[in-house]
Amino acid sequence: MMNNFPQIQTALRGWQNKITLIKVSQVVQNFKNTTVEQYLIFKGVIQPLSGESLSIKPLESRSWQWLQIHTEKTLELETNDKIKYRNKTFKVMEKKDYSLNGYFEYHIVKAYD
Repeated sequence: MMNNFPQIQTALRGWQNKITLIKVSQVVQNFKNTTVEQYLIFKGVIQPLSGESLSIKPLESRSWQWLQIHTEKTLELETNDKIKYRNKTFKVMEKKDYSLNGYFEYHIVKAYD
């Protein structure tokens, strides 16, 4: 069955790079909070968030570092998850499922230290 949605993954394949993110989670082990790091290795694109997308973010966070991730496959990330990218910690603020068009989009913001 054909759909009328543009299939973005063809264009995305020409831009993709191998990317490594580290998902940082807190779990309770032996009655103690423990940090667990899970490596997520995938092909995708990471770039600054567009000005238009940034303009609809809360005013107080617009000057922070915002990035967007595009990938063909969903990552094991949800809103509020913490990740490390290039030795900086970011928080996942949005997950957009465009699977009908062949990709997923995430908006992340540098976490406040």
